[in-house]
Amino acid sequence: MAIVKEPKGIDFVVKSEPWSDEELKEFRKLMKKQKSELGEKKRSKIKENYKKVSKQPA
Repeated sequence: MAIVKEPKGIDFVVKSEPWSDEELKEFRKLMKKQKSELGEKKRSKIKENYKKVSKQPA
């Protein structure tokens, strides 16, 4: 694999901006909506599968 050089005037480093209070509020609202739509049966199945995977030896 070769090293890629940055062209002049181009910066490959990506710095994310901190979220504003409004963006955080909107994101949390979206996550709450998605979680409520998922349903309890589906959530319990996901938890069950997670427990099975986490108990397996490395």
